[in-house]
Amino acid sequence: MEPKEVFLDIDSYSLRTHIFGEITADKPVIVLLHGGLDCLEMWKNFPKSMAEQTGLAVVVYERFGHGKSGILTELREREYRHHEALEVLPAVLKSLNLNKVILVGHSDGGAMSLIAAGSLPNVVGVCAIAPPLVVEPFVCNGIREAINEYENGTLASKLKVFHGEATDALFYGWAKPWLSDAFIGWSCSDDLKNITCPVHLVFGKADDYGYKPSLEVLLDNLKDAPDLTLIEGAGHMPHHTAKNETIDSIVRLSQKVAG
Repeated sequence: MEPKEVFLDIDSYSLRTHIFGEITADKPVIVLLHGGLDCLEMWKNFPKSMAEQTGLAVVVYERFGHGKSGILTELREREYRHHEALEVLPAVLKSLNLNKVILVGHSDGGAMSLIAAGSLPNVVGVCAIAPPLVVEPFVCNGIREAINEYENGTLASKLKVFHGEATDALFYGWAKPWLSDAFIGWSCSDDLKNITCPVHLVFGKADDYGYKPSLEVLLDNLKDAPDLTLIEGAGHMPHHTAKNETIDSIVRLSQKVAG
């Protein structure tokens, strides 16, 4: 299964998009939202495996500033995740005529998928993979470690393979705001309270950014108990290091809502 590549014109941006499988009106479509430093290629074969195992079409797009979807010119604002979830994502869904979607988001994309699920009526299910929902010391320490690895290690060269000349703007546009006073107290609690569709959660217990504070926020604010997968030994990317367990959760979700 090879993806179809299209560029979506959203506002003044052109967002690179891959579509796996055939989109049909009678089935939900899985839409992937990537992490804060990721792009299409960094999903590896995860979208293809999801399409094959769920039998559903999968759409994955790059947000502006990632991969081949432009270059950021300023730091992220405090509400950038709400902006992406409530303004950009709906425009993407509209451009592809997607009326029934399952959102699968990793890290920042996981937070965005949860925010969107609380507001968008065409979201029928959501699976959030390692979503960081709390600006707390463990998360900030993980970001400081990422900055050190970017400036003194190999992270910059690894990211430049995927983002090219957009890499510095993307990295610092993501890292610096998280460590700023402006981000203190950020919350999506109200969005979580509005979610009525099934929610699946996947966390690695060895996540460098932690998981317990974010999980507590979810359990305290979701109306219905989520389907929770906690994976021993998995870090911040369980969709790669524990791919089978992660896809199993998405398959269960798709079976709930595909009928």
